[in-house]
Amino acid sequence: MDAFSLPPIMLPLLINAIILLITLLYGCREDIRERAVPVVMWYPAAAIGIVMLIWFWYSVITSGDLPYMMPLIPLILFFVIAFYLFTRFHLMGMADTKALILITVLVPCFPFVPLTGYPLFGFPPYVFLPFSVLFNAVVLNLLLPVAFFMINLIKGNKAPLPYLFLGYPVKGETIADEFGIVMEQFEEADGTLKRSFIPVRAAIKDMLAGGKRVYTKSLKENPTQYRKELELYKKAGTVWISYGVPFLIPITAGFLTAMIVGDFFMGLLTLIAP
Repeated sequence: MDAFSLPPIMLPLLINAIILLITLLYGCREDIRERAVPVVMWYPAAAIGIVMLIWFWYSVITSGDLPYMMPLIPLILFFVIAFYLFTRFHLMGMADTKALILITVLVPCFPFVPLTGYPLFGFPPYVFLPFSVLFNAVVLNLLLPVAFFMINLIKGNKAPLPYLFLGYPVKGETIADEFGIVMEQFEEADGTLKRSFIPVRAAIKDMLAGGKRVYTKSLKENPTQYRKELELYKKAGTVWISYGVPFLIPITAGFLTAMIVGDFFMGLLTLIAP
């Protein structure tokens, strides 16, 4: 089936994609600033999306293309249930799940790219957009440690090698305005401040145990409880924290790259076997 022969069918999906992209970009902005995404943000995209979705499936049925689109229905159901379970078992935040479910339901297959008609890598065999979005998002998220490593090298930040991939230093006096997890521990004795990095293995163990890690968000919300820590951080001058990039950002980047560039997995296969 040639995608160019179906502009009336793909138009509502393209409208949904544009509305969703605007919504996701706004959500990223709020997630970075407040570490929370307002629920009402999703309402306009959902309302417009449902209308466009009705238009899309009506066009599919009346054009006789339902047999071609039928495989999308079980895929949509499977991915929606999977994303819901991710949140239920605390593997993903609620905002991330809402974003992925809306993408899955409202833009189940690749819409037109106005200038080229196709993503640069072409359509993958399954032409199921949500899978490409998720795969691209995971790849981009995995590249973040490399990006932070390069930034730390360029800025000349000094730390043991693993920490160069996992975080970056911030000003101790404004640490409560940052987002991440404190990677150092401090002790003051006889006017001397001692600092050391928390071992990576111990940090992971603490997080899995629900434990004792200090989140910068907690410093902002409970300054009285963390008064001693805040004083030590201020005296230290700089404090290393782990990066806290909301997954909504890779999802948004994965959505945008999937529509313009295409599926990263498909691109990798093209490079290996043109």
